[in-house]
Amino acid sequence: MTAEEDKKNTKGFETIQFKYNGPKWDAHVHLYQIADTADLVKYAKEYNIQKFTAIVRQDWELYEEKFPDYFVYARFIMSQNFFTGDLQSVLDDIQKIHDEGYPIAKFWYAPRWRKYIEDQYKVKIKGFRIDDPKLNPVFSKIEDLGLMMIFHIADPDIFYETKYQPASFYGTKKQHLQELENILSRHPNLKIQVAHMAGQPENLPNLGKWLDKHPNLYIDTSSAKWMAREFSYKPDDVTEFFKQYQDRILFGTDIVTGRSDREPIPGYYYLRYLSLLALLETDARNLPLPLEDPENNNQTVINGLNLPLKVLRKIYWDNSKKLFQK
Repeated sequence: MTAEEDKKNTKGFETIQFKYNGPKWDAHVHLYQIADTADLVKYAKEYNIQKFTAIVRQDWELYEEKFPDYFVYARFIMSQNFFTGDLQSVLDDIQKIHDEGYPIAKFWYAPRWRKYIEDQYKVKIKGFRIDDPKLNPVFSKIEDLGLMMIFHIADPDIFYETKYQPASFYGTKKQHLQELENILSRHPNLKIQVAHMAGQPENLPNLGKWLDKHPNLYIDTSSAKWMAREFSYKPDDVTEFFKQYQDRILFGTDIVTGRSDREPIPGYYYLRYLSLLALLETDARNLPLPLEDPENNNQTVINGLNLPLKVLRKIYWDNSKKLFQK
């Protein structure tokens, strides 16, 4: 998609009335190269994004030196060690995350990780479960050290129907969600931010039960395509959900800095912010999503939730500030 096509795809946005003018905190971004981080800060600022929770692979102090007071940092747990059974390495890695000053550990548990581990490490992992009692010491250590977690669990329903077959190898979405819920139950003092509406924008009634049962659970709005696709089917129901759980939802995008394999910069950034803001705070109807969504035959539209200002303030800023800013 070219920059010119980006502009064409935003047709209709020029008349939208955005109603929230306060600060925003993007609670889910990935920083891969310091050189690319300036783009994120620059373009996000146009949408009044003043703070970020960022998952990094380099020393967080390198980012902090160049971008002071913009980021709260998380670091990936080396999750291949979960699958290969090297539990001590996992525990050592978590201790290192804590000792190096990270307040948050990130764990990625998308189903496609299974194939990568088998191909890369030649380890047979059929039947692997992240809630295996043997792994309890890992989550207990995170809990004891006072670290938070950002956790990716599951993927869109449509992926399980198409990409994640056979289910005998990848597992089912129901199974994966149950694994995480078991961890939430066993470790009630471990605060976990689960990305992508905890993998359940398709099933908000079940997600509501999780939030009622687990006060240690927080969720974020990351993935403009996925959220627009699912929320726009049922905007009235989603609006009520956001109102009910307004203290537990964080605004997040899952933007990865420097990414140019989708839209060219700056479109990669501003199309995601523009889409999510239109979804959350406007009353737009049948507004074409300005991002390609081949899983939905590029038919995804935005039907805005038109959330009240009080709710928007919490989701955009207050909840993240309370959770991350000590």
